[in-house]
Amino acid sequence: MAGDPSARFADPFAAITRLVDAVRKAPLPPVLFLSGDDEWFVREGSRRVAAAFTAAFAEGEVTIYDGTRDAASEAVADVATVALFSTNRLVVLEATDLLHGKKLSAEDVDSLLDEAAEAGGDKRALARLARRARMLAVTAGAGSETDAHEAARKVTGRVRRNSRADELAALLDLAPPEPEDQSGGDILLEYLRAARPGDNALLVCAVSPDADHPAAQALSKRALHGSLAAAGDEARRARLAALGFKRAMERNVVVDPDVYEILCSRGRLAARSFLAELDRLVAGAKGSRVRAEDASRLVSDEKKEYGSDFVDAAVKRQFVAALHLLDRLMTSDDFTAFRPFGGKEEAAPAKKGPKGEAAFFPLLGLLAGEFRRVLAMKAALAQLPAGARPARRLDYRTFADRLLPSLKSPPQSAPPIPLDGHPYVLHKAYLASFDWSLSELIEAMKGIAKIDEGVKTGTGDGRDLLETFLLSRATPPGEPKR
Repeated sequence: MAGDPSARFADPFAAITRLVDAVRKAPLPPVLFLSGDDEWFVREGSRRVAAAFTAAFAEGEVTIYDGTRDAASEAVADVATVALFSTNRLVVLEATDLLHGKKLSAEDVDSLLDEAAEAGGDKRALARLARRARMLAVTAGAGSETDAHEAARKVTGRVRRNSRADELAALLDLAPPEPEDQSGGDILLEYLRAARPGDNALLVCAVSPDADHPAAQALSKRALHGSLAAAGDEARRARLAALGFKRAMERNVVVDPDVYEILCSRGRLAARSFLAELDRLVAGAKGSRVRAEDASRLVSDEKKEYGSDFVDAAVKRQFVAALHLLDRLMTSDDFTAFRPFGGKEEAAPAKKGPKGEAAFFPLLGLLAGEFRRVLAMKAALAQLPAGARPARRLDYRTFADRLLPSLKSPPQSAPPIPLDGHPYVLHKAYLASFDWSLSELIEAMKGIAKIDEGVKTGTGDGRDLLETFLLSRATPPGEPKR
């Protein structure tokens, strides 16, 4: 790269410099508005503003609210109240949902219901998700429906997700309809008109707010506004390259400029996935340099299916995806069991003889090993005292640092359960254990044993038996996911 690299890679957060500077001194502006077209950039921008505020006001406090109508009301009440135990207050309101117009997508419904399924019995999380479900009902024109099943039918019917109506109805039952006296946007508008500079500030954050939304328009004009949106794909590529350059400096590595272009060449311009791929390349690099050929190999590997991809899909109960992967693995010209870390594959893949022979038994072995690991994890979790069992799914770091040592040291009265493997592998098994009951895992192990016996005795074709195994465990249409 000719010239000074930092001149080419401008700061992608320069647009919010005014916001960062504004929260460093009193009086604070009453309302700040941070918008953008990428969820990662908006969250990181919000974090930077909050960090600047905390650094400037050692005795200040930061409070964060999600974007429901109730949260908007609570955030406004909080920022308008004199702090008793702090000198200043920054209230952050995640207002993405509030500043969206009357639009509804299948992804909105799926992501909400998937998150509710993962929440398990966490009452606080379910209450928050129930409020979001009620907002979806309002968006679909069913906000006044007193019958949760009818409201759910209307919402799911709008986006062709009728099979998930019962799931949505169960969530809506947790948040009955409220009188629509004021929306979250109305509450923001009212506060914006009356607010004055002082000791507290409200930071409103939104991803791709609707330009026609009255509250979004008012915030853009009257609040101190910083936009992290990029004007077109070229601008998105440039800011990702700048982000990658800064990440490389933090990691003390040299990254060839072509690496950023290769990672962006597929049109996947989301910061979160870009950084994840760059981190994989940095972790797998030999020495302190990431070369363009490393990125090319990573892109090439992502187009290839691995045995571990099939196993992951099956254990996550994504049986249709597993069937597609099985078909491609059984008809490809080579077979590799595990996706290489960092996109690097040291050994050449094993070539097949007749198609399918080199892949079937390794796949079956991988599948049996993973189900055995999930079963062991399920049993180890059951041995923990009731008070020591986590109420919700833990992230990798918390699992590895806190829960895994307890699982590997069971009570003296309990038999030891072997939990072999890297903590990352065991964390995947831990997450999968929430999706399977103990009896289902035992039946799955029996089913895999029958497949092995059927192929070796010649009573069935391996691929047919494996497909039947997957299809028999798929959720029938119209039934909620397990």
